[in-house]
Amino acid sequence: MKSSFSIARGSSSLCRDLGFSLVEVMVASAIAASVLTGAALAFNAIGTNQRKVSTIVSIEIGESAANSHYDISGSTVNTYKAPSYGRAARADRLRSRFWDDVSHASAVFCLARDGLNTFRPVYIPLEDGVDARSLDSPESFRLHLSKMMSQSSSVYKSWRGSSSFNNGTVFIMQPSGFDDFLAVRAIYDIDIQSTTKPLGTYASVKRYSWNVLTDYYDVFYPDDGKGVPFQPLFVFHEKRTRLIHKEGTIDHFKTASDMPFYFIWWPDPASQNLGILNALTAPSMDQISGFEVPNPLPAYADMGGRTNYFFTVPLYPSM
Repeated sequence: MKSSFSIARGSSSLCRDLGFSLVEVMVASAIAASVLTGAALAFNAIGTNQRKVSTIVSIEIGESAANSHYDISGSTVNTYKAPSYGRAARADRLRSRFWDDVSHASAVFCLARDGLNTFRPVYIPLEDGVDARSLDSPESFRLHLSKMMSQSSSVYKSWRGSSSFNNGTVFIMQPSGFDDFLAVRAIYDIDIQSTTKPLGTYASVKRYSWNVLTDYYDVFYPDDGKGVPFQPLFVFHEKRTRLIHKEGTIDHFKTASDMPFYFIWWPDPASQNLGILNALTAPSMDQISGFEVPNPLPAYADMGGRTNYFFTVPLYPSM
């Protein structure tokens, strides 16, 4: 009898060694279900109460803007309210295309606008005897453009140093293979438009090639009551040798020791508004006054911290 009891107890111990009992499995399942239910409830609470960063809104931009920007009829567009990280991903893609265009460019010209862009040429004629290398600033390019293609004169505005206009266009030039023409590789339009339905600012950056929209990003900044303009879009640093001609405040932008270059800013979809992201990033007036003359910094010091899309672009990237 004792031997039989020992055998039975050994068999029970052997069964426990080989796996879990039904009771143990049921208890473990109940605990797991409780943990998963609690995690699901917590995730739902977080998802319900977090700030919405991907709200789609319909923006009234007007028929003229819709047609000029996107070649569509109607007057409204649907976009995301800032901050939008999906739109930031599109902006990153467009930034990569911009750098690719610049890397293949023979020249880059930034022209200012205060209205819509209705003029995007594919080829630009050169006047007889004119060397394209004489177009050594955005203003000289604008003057040449207005002379050879007069319809551009009502679109692009004169500027030097720091642009004070809300909108702008970047011409990316490339060799045409002809002596009497300049070829346009791509055109980038930057537009900052105030809206009333709803109240806020509609910002967009668009790439055109052969007058066809090839890529873009846009975002809507709800009105925050600050009314801070996103300026300047462009700053142009001329060659330092031009200091021989005294021109007042323009002399502050004659800083380039060799190659003239631009500072370019795009609106940031990941920012909540177009204002300053971090006031600490902007230099104080004491810091600004400490720079040697020429000192262009006061013209664009407020752009510090307002966007992650900042470019330094030479006038002649291929040289």
